[in-house]
Amino acid sequence: MTSRDETIQLHETYLSKHKLPLFRQFGWEVVEGKREGVFFWDLDGKRYFDCHVCGGVYNLGHRNPKVIKAVSDALGHLDLGNHHLVSTERSALARKLVESAGEASSGERMGRVVFSSGGGEAMDFAFKMAKGYTGKSKILCLEGGYHGHTGLSMGAGDEKYTEAWNYKPEGFAKVSLEDLDQIEKFFDEDTAAVSLETIPATLGMNVIPRLTMQHIRKVTREHGILLILDEIQTGCGRSGRTWAFQHYDIMPDIFATGKGFSGGIYPIAATVYRDEMERVYEENPMIHFSTFGGSEIGCAAADVVIDHATDPDFLAHVNALSDYFRTAIKDLAERSNKVSGLRQVGMFQAIEFVDVATCISAVARLNTNGVFCVFSNNDRVCAQFMPPLIMTLDEAEELMGLVRQSIEEAEAQDLSSSSFFSTQTEARILRANRAL
Repeated sequence: MTSRDETIQLHETYLSKHKLPLFRQFGWEVVEGKREGVFFWDLDGKRYFDCHVCGGVYNLGHRNPKVIKAVSDALGHLDLGNHHLVSTERSALARKLVESAGEASSGERMGRVVFSSGGGEAMDFAFKMAKGYTGKSKILCLEGGYHGHTGLSMGAGDEKYTEAWNYKPEGFAKVSLEDLDQIEKFFDEDTAAVSLETIPATLGMNVIPRLTMQHIRKVTREHGILLILDEIQTGCGRSGRTWAFQHYDIMPDIFATGKGFSGGIYPIAATVYRDEMERVYEENPMIHFSTFGGSEIGCAAADVVIDHATDPDFLAHVNALSDYFRTAIKDLAERSNKVSGLRQVGMFQAIEFVDVATCISAVARLNTNGVFCVFSNNDRVCAQFMPPLIMTLDEAEELMGLVRQSIEEAEAQDLSSSSFFSTQTEARILRANRAL
């Protein structure tokens, strides 16, 4: 078995030598070994609570037995399948996905599904569909947002994700958090869609107010503009509802899922859209393919995920965990001069600190003490705090003990010499967040 040091050397030589100094700074220089439930262990046997869960991939915990059984059973008689052929597995899963979105009070429903292999690809297709269906080219996105690292999805995110690659995609315009409640002032004749993460994850898990989101839905509908919601991190039960947009009693025109949709075992993602958009295929039904999208093995994993995400008892447990952490962190904020509060919808949550330096120190201490978490990359005053949804209340209490200890030990760091941090940018984003 390769040792920790040998693995790190291989990573530095053949993967990325520039990430390692950053990993060391925050205690992320971990080589995963055993993993199970809400925990993983490094190669030296140190146990970590997983509070990052790879952005929601491990909503059902590591190596969930039901997902593993479903995939193992599928491997007994299936393979990837063929995207040129009709598939029982893809068809049945598509129906479940459409039905899981339910119906808004307006009567709107979803209609159809396109599968892909990852979230960036799912959002790429969402943008393609919006442009193709409307015949328009402009997409309004959130300043400081994130939708993936592939072509169109990268263009919809923060500029730092495109500048490094000398990539300047056309057709994307950015709107600040403060302007969401008057987003119609950015509309013009070429606007195809508004695209948002239902709760912006990389931007610090800021909860968009209910009235603001309902206003966005209202004015986009009035102007014939599509609403695209990215549920790649917020979906599959993470918010305490099957999909986070259900908290707002709205129905988007298009939404994407990924990450947790895989059950943490086999990659799969999907884009769900209204039935009438299918007309883009009328002239040429073969204009879009994804060889690995909707792999029949992946469908077996995702089927278990959707069953959990639509199960009332499972969602009740998610909300019970949410109530526990809300109370515990509110109490911590009242006792500590380092914590401002908790940004939270269900178990989609982030601990907000008083400033970036304190957050960075707290994240480092949490990782040292066996709680793996990360800060929000476009709002580093927040530590993303997303334990698996299958966590027990006893495990939650143990976790909070480590959180309290780590925050007590945290000491603000001097970040002025680090090019990785832009205090001016962080301050601007923090002001915008608090305006919400």
